[in-house]
Amino acid sequence: MNQVTMAAGAARSSTDWVVIAKGIGIILVVIGHFHPDTSPLYWSDIRVIIYSFHMPLFFVLSGYLYVNGKYAYRELVKIKVRRLLYPFVSIAVGLGLVKFLVGRFVTLENPVDGRSIIAVVADPVNSYAPLLWFLQALFLIFCVYPAARLFLNDVLILLLFVVLNEAFGSKYLVLGRVVANMPFFAFGVILRESPSLPKIAMGGAPRYLAVTLGMFVLGCGVQMSASKAIASDYIVQFVLGVVGTLLIVNVSHAIAGLTGNCMRTILLRTGYYSMTIYFFHSLFEGAVRIGLLQIAHYAPVPFLLMALAAVTAGVVVPMPLEKYVIRKSRIARKLVLGSG
Repeated sequence: MNQVTMAAGAARSSTDWVVIAKGIGIILVVIGHFHPDTSPLYWSDIRVIIYSFHMPLFFVLSGYLYVNGKYAYRELVKIKVRRLLYPFVSIAVGLGLVKFLVGRFVTLENPVDGRSIIAVVADPVNSYAPLLWFLQALFLIFCVYPAARLFLNDVLILLLFVVLNEAFGSKYLVLGRVVANMPFFAFGVILRESPSLPKIAMGGAPRYLAVTLGMFVLGCGVQMSASKAIASDYIVQFVLGVVGTLLIVNVSHAIAGLTGNCMRTILLRTGYYSMTIYFFHSLFEGAVRIGLLQIAHYAPVPFLLMALAAVTAGVVVPMPLEKYVIRKSRIARKLVLGSG
């Protein structure tokens, strides 16, 4: 979720659609992470749909922004250590301390213990800081992909990792998420480097929106109605992830083309702060959820009202946190945002 620099009030740029896509994607992440025990069935179905493409979207965008050969390998790794590993370590340490202290008073879903501390590196999804898996996987992809490009082109890398996932799965430590998401990153690189694919896949015109929406709805219908074996097949998941990503990309292109549009402005701002929202949304979303669940013991709280309040807090509150706190400190910018 590396940020694309966007000066406030600047003229429309060719990368605005990327920032807008990140804005849409991070809102979907926050929605997907809201799942109290009282969730109705339709909310669970919405989360299944969101989870089919929301993280592939970020890997595709990361691949699209990657320029092969722009930096020497050693320099690239050094940049990604600063951009991804600094935040990984600082968030792991900070969140670990907070959860350790809070866990002495309340029961946490992902408590800090010996197993979860080891899992932060070996398997972040099953640690006390599950969100860190994205940073780890993306860093390792940036380490592996340039090396793979020495021997294979982008299409062959994509096909190789699809085959690896189909044949062996990705249920193993450290590199499992890398193998699972490398095809999406490779697709992003192909999308950028192909002379004709972007015109076909992400035009943003109504016909592109209609086609990608139709394909995505059809894909979701097939996945949700198929057997568990078919729905969990990697090729099915990959195709649905790519189609869902292209839908968001086309929507983002269409929104980026609007002038003086409120939605465009909101999504640009949300995308700009996407890294901080990703790191901290669960704290504010969770606080609102817990508070409203306590109120619900005494007065009925409609589920949609609870969801709207929690998701809004998760998206909105981290923005001023970054603007007025994190960015005011050079150390905080370096450790949390990976910037100087």
